[in-house]
This record gives sequence, C-alpha cells and structure tokens, in this order.
Amino acid sequence: MRLAEAESALEAVAQERAETAQLNQVLEEELGRAAAVRHSLVEHNAQLVTRQREMTALREELEDVWYQAALSRARRRSQPPSAQEPSQAPAPPMPAGSP
Repeated sequence: MRLAEAESALEAVAQERAETAQLNQVLEEELGRAAAVRHSLVEHNAQLVTRQREMTALREELEDVWYQAALSRARRRSQPPSAQEPSQAPAPPMPAGSP
C-alpha cells in the first residue's frame, strides 16, 4: 500500500511539474508579446513627441505671421488718408498720339 501511495504522490508531483512547465512557457510567450507591444508603444510615443514638437514650431511660426499681418493692417489703418491716396490713385491717361 505504501508503494502505491508513493507512486501516486510521484505522479501528482510529475503532473504538477508538467503543468508548471507549461504555465512557464505560456508566461514566457506572453512576456515576449508584452515586450514587443511595449517596444512598439515606445516608438509610437517617440513619433508623437516629434510631431508635437513640429506642431509647436508650426504654431509659433503661424503666430508670428498672424502677428505681423495684424501689425501691418494696423499700420495701414493708422496712416493718414493723404499718404494712402497716391498709391491708390489710377495712373493718368496717356495722350492720344503717344505709343
């Protein structure tokens, strides 16, 4: 009877070891997939950071352009009307006999 109990216990231990080995393999595979996903996310994050920097630079350039345009409009509006007339007046007509 003791031999049967020992063999049964040995089989149970062998079964547990097999299950443990199988679980370890599954966990290793999952760990590999998680590492690949993490690497992909790190790369994607780096791309997003780069895009964010580019967008910030573009926004600053646009702000400069908008500011310069607004400043130019304000300068044109603040000029006296007599200073604007010569540039807006039509050219005098050419005499009838000239080429």
